[in-house]
Amino acid sequence: MTFFKKLFRRSEETLCPNQRAPLKNAKYFEAMLTKQDKILQRTSATNEELTAAGKLTSYNYWALAVDYLSKIYLIYSMGKPITECYDLFIAAARLYEKSWDPDSIYPDMLDMVSLGYLLQVPDQEFGYIVQYVQQADQHSSEPKWTPDGVLWFIINARMPGGPKPTSVIWPKISQDIFAITKMQRPQAEIAMKTYLDKWYQLHSQDPWYDNHKKELCYKGYWAWEAGAVAKIMQLDDSSFKDNPYYPYELVHWTGP
Repeated sequence: MTFFKKLFRRSEETLCPNQRAPLKNAKYFEAMLTKQDKILQRTSATNEELTAAGKLTSYNYWALAVDYLSKIYLIYSMGKPITECYDLFIAAARLYEKSWDPDSIYPDMLDMVSLGYLLQVPDQEFGYIVQYVQQADQHSSEPKWTPDGVLWFIINARMPGGPKPTSVIWPKISQDIFAITKMQRPQAEIAMKTYLDKWYQLHSQDPWYDNHKKELCYKGYWAWEAGAVAKIMQLDDSSFKDNPYYPYELVHWTGP
């Protein structure tokens, strides 16, 4: 066996079984999972103390929901069974229902709506997320906030009858994927590949950008919304299934 083959084999052996996310190895992801579990335990303990003192706020519910969401990223990235993501999401959705605040932010909602659709959660839990979006549409403190075309495209695919916005809140981030929802399937498949190719750079101003270059911060980079739109539109994803940001296995998951 040549030196390079040995090196490649050694590198392969460091990955998690069925690992889905690139850039890091099994040792890193195990350390991240340990860290995230400690964060979850700490946040849960804090919330129990605040509940006992009658001081629990919507922010505390949100913080714990986001901690669960972070663990979903890790579990999926590591290649663990998607049923584990499903169970975590159910817990996150039940907390998210109680966490709405006028300062609630769009990226969380997009993740929750997209994952809720892809994980095929029960109507009750998906309904919690829909109610959250509805509250934002009515009472958000963000001056630019209007009903968002991408959020409602995904919601209406699961629970028809909602509004059908003709615009998005953050065009720089969401206009391209929203445009895809208006295309015929062949054009949408081409456009989705282009969207995924530039997806990471679209998020260059996001706080998680380049987290893989920091110590114990990277959880995986996933375009959940691309997966949800591709599944809803029944796109042939063969041309972009290997894109590192496309959650291919989740898109093709048959359910719990």
